[in-house]
Amino acid sequence: MRFQDLVESQTVISKVIQNSIVMNKVGHAYIFSGDYEPFLIETAQLFAKALFCESPEGAEPCGVCRNCRRMDSKNIVDYIEVEPDGASIKKEQIQQLLSDLSLRGAEGDRQVYVIHQAHKMTTQAANSLLKFFEEPGVGKLAILVTTQPQLLLPTIRSRAQQLAFRPIDRTKLAETMSEELACTYDMAYLALTVYPKWEEAKEALHQEWFVQAYGLVVQLIEVLTKRPQELILFAQEKWLGHFKGRNEMRVGLELFEIWLEEALNMKVRDSYTPKIFTNEASLYGEFVQNRSVQKIARAIESVHDAIRRLEANVNPQLTFERLSFDLQKG
Repeated sequence: MRFQDLVESQTVISKVIQNSIVMNKVGHAYIFSGDYEPFLIETAQLFAKALFCESPEGAEPCGVCRNCRRMDSKNIVDYIEVEPDGASIKKEQIQQLLSDLSLRGAEGDRQVYVIHQAHKMTTQAANSLLKFFEEPGVGKLAILVTTQPQLLLPTIRSRAQQLAFRPIDRTKLAETMSEELACTYDMAYLALTVYPKWEEAKEALHQEWFVQAYGLVVQLIEVLTKRPQELILFAQEKWLGHFKGRNEMRVGLELFEIWLEEALNMKVRDSYTPKIFTNEASLYGEFVQNRSVQKIARAIESVHDAIRRLEANVNPQLTFERLSFDLQKG
């Protein structure tokens, strides 16, 4: 990626980053938030590459100098990416990062750290990171990448410059993936939405588990629409047997959230045709028929709350059982 590519879809953000580089006013911490993590990470890598470049043209990295080539090969010491260890980013990972930050850059006066899925930091990890934000040191830059900025601690958000990316059009991405894997467009789009990386989405589409997850979401909607009194029984007999761990439960809840968002669009926009779960047109109609906009919006918020509880390490079974009660109450 180059800034001339970024400007096509993210004009404002591209200008903000380029101006900060050219005017030598790069902050100590940024939050990149958006709906597609691979694009956010690629932008973070471009930002870092521009800072490390030995012969930039304005803010645009030259692409041929030693540092540019080392960034391309992921072989530059002063650039580090931190990813979740399992379901979360742990305190020990951030403490190691802080230890690295205390050292002078190995090859220059700049160090850049990118934290993937920053909303998955435990509370202890996030509190440890605050030390860096309060005393960043010269030449240190952290970029927090997240698809759920609302889950970050307010103290983290207040100490970083927030750049909210415009939504990425997944249509072409889904079309490419569906052709490559010979799967339906629906399945490709959903996988790209709930998995943060392209390779993870591809892997999911190779697994029967994800196909079954799709079916269980449809069954959940059917129960909620036609037999809401059976919701707890459905959870115990089917849902919890499939979505066992926190990561699996998160996938199920995010698929459910996508359905609800499409249903809300259908409720508030005349002649709206859902773009996902396209084979369930009649079920969409039944679901929205006797539900107000407010009730669907409350359901979406209940799902958001459930995801936040998962991120806070609340037991997945307890999380979904509480969600079931919330949905029954409306």
